[in-house]
Amino acid sequence: MNSSDRRADAREKQQTIERRYFEMFRKVYPLPSGTVTHGDKPGVILNGAKRIGIEIRNFYVTEGTLPNSEQVQRRFREAAVAKAQRVYQCSAGKNIRLAFGFDKRNPIQNANRLAKQLAALARRVEGADNGPISRSIFQDIPQLEFVHLNARELQYSAEPDPKYPDGRPDPEKGCREFAEYWSGREARALREGIYKPFQSPEKWTVCQGHDFGPMSISRLVEIVKEKQAKARSYAACDAYWLLIVVDFIDSAQEQEIRVDGITIESETFEKIIIYKPYFEHIVDITPIPPPADDGPVIEVETFARGSSIRELPPKGVGESGD
Repeated sequence: MNSSDRRADAREKQQTIERRYFEMFRKVYPLPSGTVTHGDKPGVILNGAKRIGIEIRNFYVTEGTLPNSEQVQRRFREAAVAKAQRVYQCSAGKNIRLAFGFDKRNPIQNANRLAKQLAALARRVEGADNGPISRSIFQDIPQLEFVHLNARELQYSAEPDPKYPDGRPDPEKGCREFAEYWSGREARALREGIYKPFQSPEKWTVCQGHDFGPMSISRLVEIVKEKQAKARSYAACDAYWLLIVVDFIDSAQEQEIRVDGITIESETFEKIIIYKPYFEHIVDITPIPPPADDGPVIEVETFARGSSIRELPPKGVGESGD
């Protein structure tokens, strides 16, 4: 596949994702009446009393081209761990399982160099007992936050459980007995403390923790300006909306989207809507074009499933934004 085909394939996948977001959004947001067509630039066109173009964009906490962004660091972590396991196993490494957590305060700069360090670390700990590895052992790798080793798996007794002489209960006949059976086997194996080498190939993994904070207003403004700069390429419409999606499943996007007292200027978008799928949190922003003197005013209306939270601007400013 050449570069042109790859770009086309990536765009097609992105359009599929955007359609899924929009179909979720339209179920919880009161759109004007009209027919919906999907396309590109903007991603959605609503043909009704007026033709509304809706551009869809994900809200990444940091621009994805920056080396310290979660998008880039996530790729570095996965690449470093995968390569480290290959390097380790190619040098007669054992069949062990390692899980790594990384320190975001020390971002990865060179995944290949880090992979060699992780492979060397595996060699140092391969004979240790199952459990977390002391930080003193990997203090020479500042990018690491924690490491957990599983060098062997528990050996379960072949003797039947007196409580279940017929063996494992059928889970379809009751989850309680099934869970009791496996808990008993686990407890018995732990008491006996007999371990054996893993019987199937193990895979090293990234086990990353994340901290989330409130939405960055400056980052929101950056996104709006970025989309405004591309507005000339949009299909002709009577009005344009910008739908910004915060997908909590992606750690590079997860954030609290509540907005209080912000000001956003836009000559392009009639509405700027921030949407958090699954939680059905919506912030509806109506920007005002930049005036010649005083700063613009916005109105914010926040929706949440099962409740109605409304935030209004100072009395006498603008329309309601409905």
